[in-house]
Amino acid sequence: MKLFKYSFLFFVFFMVYKTSFSQQTKDSTAYYVDIIEHVKSSDDLVKAFQFFQNDLKKELNKNNIKRVAYDLLHISIIEYKVGFYYESEVSVVKAIGLIDNEKKVDSYYLRLKAILYNRLGILYKEQRNTTKAIETYKTSFALAETARDSMTLYNNISNVLKEDKQFEKAELELLKAYSLFDRVNDSTEKARVLDNLGFVKFKLNKPEGYLFMLEGLEIRELLNNNYNLYASYSHLSNYYKEKKDYNTAKAFALEAFDIANTIKSASYREDALKLRVNLKDYSVFEAYLRLSDSIKLARQTNLNKFASMKYDYSKSELKSQKEKTKKQQYQFIVVLLSVIGLSLFFLLKIKHRKEKLLEIYTTETRISKKVHDEVANDVYQVMTKLQGDIIVKEDVLDDLEQIYTKTRDISKENSAIDVAQDFKELLTDLLLSYKSDQVNVVTKGLSVIEWEVLSDIKKTTVYRILQELMTNMKKHSEATIVVLIFIQKNKKIEISYKDNGVGSVLKKQNGLQNVENRIQSINGTITFDSEINQGFKAFFIV
Repeated sequence: MKLFKYSFLFFVFFMVYKTSFSQQTKDSTAYYVDIIEHVKSSDDLVKAFQFFQNDLKKELNKNNIKRVAYDLLHISIIEYKVGFYYESEVSVVKAIGLIDNEKKVDSYYLRLKAILYNRLGILYKEQRNTTKAIETYKTSFALAETARDSMTLYNNISNVLKEDKQFEKAELELLKAYSLFDRVNDSTEKARVLDNLGFVKFKLNKPEGYLFMLEGLEIRELLNNNYNLYASYSHLSNYYKEKKDYNTAKAFALEAFDIANTIKSASYREDALKLRVNLKDYSVFEAYLRLSDSIKLARQTNLNKFASMKYDYSKSELKSQKEKTKKQQYQFIVVLLSVIGLSLFFLLKIKHRKEKLLEIYTTETRISKKVHDEVANDVYQVMTKLQGDIIVKEDVLDDLEQIYTKTRDISKENSAIDVAQDFKELLTDLLLSYKSDQVNVVTKGLSVIEWEVLSDIKKTTVYRILQELMTNMKKHSEATIVVLIFIQKNKKIEISYKDNGVGSVLKKQNGLQNVENRIQSINGTITFDSEINQGFKAFFIV
């Protein structure tokens, strides 16, 4: 007879658990827990399984590990009662794994873990795996919090040994439990130990076994727990049968039968009828056969329903997983297209910026050439003609020469730059062109910079910025010393400019505005600093 009873560990756990969740959740959980404990129809376990599976799915989405482990425990109990031992073991192991993966484990988790190991022990016992069952129960001792918990575990180990007919070892475990009586107040568990100890002693032909069973019965009668009373009456009936006192054995068998009818449990009634048949009470033999066949049919029906329901649930889960995977694939495609779109946008933007810069430099070069070829040449021709005219004033010639010089300078400043050649030498020549008897230009770090890390556009921009700064210095600052420092940090180049000129209140006129526009066009940064009589500073990164 396969009967499930909640251990004290489970009872305490459930009482603790009931304080942790909403009233609706507690009511529903209590209802289905009661259904699992007292199965009345073939649909009960199916309904309970559906409840805990749905709750498991919901709590998984919330990452509520406590509730998930709790649901897995009950799913395991249901699977065990239906006969799905492998699935039941998987559910328990999964719940234990969830607890082991938690970083912070409180007393709630430890109690739950003890219950789960207890459930594993029951599973191995049912599969007649005595060694693993005992090992599992012994693992639970490390999680036992009270003497009451230890007593339960000793009793469970003794039941495994008793079913394996290792009565001497079973007695030793029960004596360990018996030694804890002074530290335990739970009469229900004491009665269970006394009854089991008496039965084992009876199997070992020890006369005191009868007294232990009677003491257990007396406690159970006071407690009036029908499920526990049934066990006492069944043991005493077997005891008197072995003693060949058939009348007393039948009397206890009838007591057990009455209890089974009171409980209204088919499995208890089947066991009680079997007791009577074994005592040659053949008046109930047909009733026993009918009930036994009915229970087998109900179990098979229940098994089929449960298997069908599990199949439907697995099918639904598979469909849900496929939809989830499909949704993730769509999300991935959307993200991928977004990334490609943004990348394309930025690439086009960079390309457009480069094209615009090239267009600017081309325009500057074209204007420079035109100024040189047309304006400067025309001015030069006029100067040549006027030099032959004796009545032309000298100051007019000087003015024309100044115009020619400025035109030539403008042309030079905006002429094409061949950055493909030695750029370091190109910059050196540029800076030295501003050096004179009045102005000393000092550079530091220019020779060690790896200019090849910069694109041609960036090189051209650096050249133009330095040209603008140096020209601005020559025209306005009255500086005598200019210091330029070059520093390379990976693929970035930092350039610091400083002079000792008259300085000014910063106003971004054409020169400085051009510098700022140039640096922004290549995503660089630049800062200016100047005060009257404090010189001029600039710092930029490309």
